[in-house]
Amino acid sequence: MNASCPGASRFKDAVPEMIRCPHCDTEVEIWSDEFRARCQNCRAWVFREMGASCLDWCAQAERCVGSAALAAYRQGRKGTP
Repeated sequence: MNASCPGASRFKDAVPEMIRCPHCDTEVEIWSDEFRARCQNCRAWVFREMGASCLDWCAQAERCVGSAALAAYRQGRKGTP
């Protein structure tokens, strides 16, 4: 990752975030580089809201975060409501 790129830090240095399941109100851990996680209580998919990212438009995105991370990001974007 390019050291001067703050937009990609949530993918490079992922951190957990707790989000409430809209189906059963259980807290679900979703990492900052993930779009969704399955609720351990009701087994429903819980999605994390994600705004636009530099990975959506930056020509250096693949070089910055790596091809696997970029592919996972793009696949997650397709499946996020």
